[in-house]
Amino acid sequence: MELREGERILVLGGSRGLGAALMQALEARKTNPMSYSRKSAVSFDFSQTESWPKIYDRIRSLNPQRIIYCAGGGPYGSFQKFQWKDHSWAFKVTFEFPASLLHFLLQNGKTDLEQLILIGSSIAESQPDPGAASYAAAKHALRGLVTSVQKEELPFDLRLLSPGYMETDLLPYDSAPRRAGLAKSPQQVAQLMIQSISDPALRMQNQSFD
Repeated sequence: MELREGERILVLGGSRGLGAALMQALEARKTNPMSYSRKSAVSFDFSQTESWPKIYDRIRSLNPQRIIYCAGGGPYGSFQKFQWKDHSWAFKVTFEFPASLLHFLLQNGKTDLEQLILIGSSIAESQPDPGAASYAAAKHALRGLVTSVQKEELPFDLRLLSPGYMETDLLPYDSAPRRAGLAKSPQQVAQLMIQSISDPALRMQNQSFD
């Protein structure tokens, strides 16, 4: 599914980090990207379960051709250091909402949707990630969900794209990956993702960008 001029693309969680970089890259391609997050004019708070039906109503009315879900995160530090509500937030935003979104889109019948992109983590979804346990747990679950549903009959292209370390708020400035120069900028990752999601030969394939 190549990117087309004027194509309707919905970026969920596009206010900062990778989401903001993707918005810039998509605008440069002369597509018609729309961004919704907690900071947008129409606030989408993915951590609030009671707001999900309103979000789905909005998605139904927008009828996008492509959706990219970028929101995610969690507390950084030892697991016991934080309150349960902090871990619960990570589970809801990083796994529960995108899982519910996928379920909604599959049940929603005929729409113009051609592709759903969910963002994984090549680090957190595949190995222990001390200091980011709830985030890693959510990414492990997301990968399990996507790779399982991909084996079913789907009406649209479903992909999990998994960046490695990125220079975002999720990665502390004094962390070892930053000091070692292992973290890519969100702009670098966005360009790699654009190349991947617009390649029809990669339909139903997941990719990592270490």
